[in-house]
Amino acid sequence: MIPADVGDHAFANGLVFSDPGGVLAAILATRSWRHARRLRKVWRQFLFQAHVEPDVKLSLSARLINLEDREKVIIRSGAIVRGILKNERGGRIELGREVYIGDNVIISAAAEVVIGAHTMVAHGVQLFDNNTHPLDPAERECHLRMIVGREPQRPVSIGKAPIRIGQGCWIGMNSVVLKGVSIGNNTIVGAGSVVVSDLPEGVVAVGNPARIARRLGS
Repeated sequence: MIPADVGDHAFANGLVFSDPGGVLAAILATRSWRHARRLRKVWRQFLFQAHVEPDVKLSLSARLINLEDREKVIIRSGAIVRGILKNERGGRIELGREVYIGDNVIISAAAEVVIGAHTMVAHGVQLFDNNTHPLDPAERECHLRMIVGREPQRPVSIGKAPIRIGQGCWIGMNSVVLKGVSIGNNTIVGAGSVVVSDLPEGVVAVGNPARIARRLGS
């Protein structure tokens, strides 16, 4: 019997788990020694690298890479994380209460990514508050060489600006939200959309670039 504190999702391949603590609890939760080892490793990543409030649940596929202080990644109570969080130097990530982060989501923060309470980020969504690579071709070539270990690390110029998503939003599957974007409370972004500019609260936005299709309640 699966423990009561383990949740599931209809479209997800696998369960999400509270911090199991010891090995025995992890084995009982996952019904697998291999999965138990993975679950404990995932939870160690989050507990060592983030401020994690009670009742958070993680999947076996969840990942956290935090190149900043532990307090620069905050995961509020009741949040569920199935995707990848990467906090770069100078970055900050905050997931509000009962936020849902779906499978294959990537959140990359070099400035700040804040997601309000009760917002759902569906499978395959990508939130990037930075350009990932320099715009200048020569600098971009050097950056690639640094990434693959052919040149020593040095600072490069990569554009960044905060992403802020309000409460009660729904970011549809495979959507992309780019740097500098703010999304108002309760707004829905349709599947496969690319959000490059601010969206007000209470609207449905779709397309590439995402534009307001209608206001909720109208």
